[in-house]
Amino acid sequence: MDQVWQALYTGAGMLWQALWALIFGYIISAGIQVLISREQMGQALGERGPKQVGLASLFGFISSSCSFAALAASRSVLVKGAHPTNSLAFLISSTNLVIELGIVLWVLLGWRFTLANILLGLLMVLYAYLLTALWFPSRLAEEGKRHAEKAQQSEGMDMEHGGEQGSWREKLTSRQGWRQIAHAFFMEWAMVWKEILLGFTVAGFISIFVPQAFWDFLFVGNSENPTFWAVVENAAIAPVVAFFTFIGSMGNVPLAAMLWSKQVSLGGVMAFLGADLVAATVVWIHGKYYGWKYAGYLSLVMYVCMVAAGITVHYLYELTGLTPTERPSLQEMIRFAIDYTFFLNLAFGAAAAWLLYLHFTGGHGQQHREHRQEHQGRPAHERA
Repeated sequence: MDQVWQALYTGAGMLWQALWALIFGYIISAGIQVLISREQMGQALGERGPKQVGLASLFGFISSSCSFAALAASRSVLVKGAHPTNSLAFLISSTNLVIELGIVLWVLLGWRFTLANILLGLLMVLYAYLLTALWFPSRLAEEGKRHAEKAQQSEGMDMEHGGEQGSWREKLTSRQGWRQIAHAFFMEWAMVWKEILLGFTVAGFISIFVPQAFWDFLFVGNSENPTFWAVVENAAIAPVVAFFTFIGSMGNVPLAAMLWSKQVSLGGVMAFLGADLVAATVVWIHGKYYGWKYAGYLSLVMYVCMVAAGITVHYLYELTGLTPTERPSLQEMIRFAIDYTFFLNLAFGAAAAWLLYLHFTGGHGQQHREHRQEHQGRPAHERA
């Protein structure tokens, strides 16, 4: 029981350190989502090319970091006319090149990991663009797109926060505009809070109950100077670990911190951060969205990209001398005290409470409950 308490305390301490960063990131994400629609994205991403892939990455950067919301968003962008390669770039960016994830990484592990994660996302987009240029089954992609259109129509649901009338200035200076932002903020947290709690809790329990010998066996060559093949093995096995954790992008952050504390190489940690796109739940949802053949193609492409990007980041950091040398344990990251974290959590907690007040007093709360009741009342095969 002492170990259980210590595991819960560790997870809660990590969450306390990152709480203000999570709220801050999701406020920014919600605000940006209100200002641009997926219809506009789809129209701008119809052709394959470096410019369109760059735009898709930018749109992903300003989109949601919740893996499950990103899956729905990338499907919506594809259905609305984006090229499949651009839709894939959007998906990668929306789970790796997002503000809130970088802020939390900075809080837990330092700015070097935030920079490494940005490089990881950019490299994954680049490798996906090159790989789809070499191997792209267009007929299978068309079949996946048709399947996605049918799936979206059967659900009758498309999260779109930017479709209302008005310029971005009008939205940011009006109460109604802030109600839209509050609604987007609520929907983000409604989708991601379980993932976040699970990620921090699992990280706490693993750090206490799983011995170092297990990680030494799973990730070979654990040392300050791993060999090339050890880095490759670490990067290749990390997504497999992520597949079985069933956790998305934000939940993977505390687990990545745990892996770093367990002497896993930088390449392995970075591949793990990108591996939310091959978690079992994500693969299953892709199968429902696009059919299993195209879902298999997407998963294989993303796996190759995250492994290659993780290895590349590892050696870029080694060449530039940026590789972090300190490996603090998760217990060392925890401190409950009256310090800057305490006051930041109070300030951003108050901001979150205000946004939730706007959401529930602006009619969105009732609409959300009615939509959930309508969705739950459908036959199971329509909800899948």
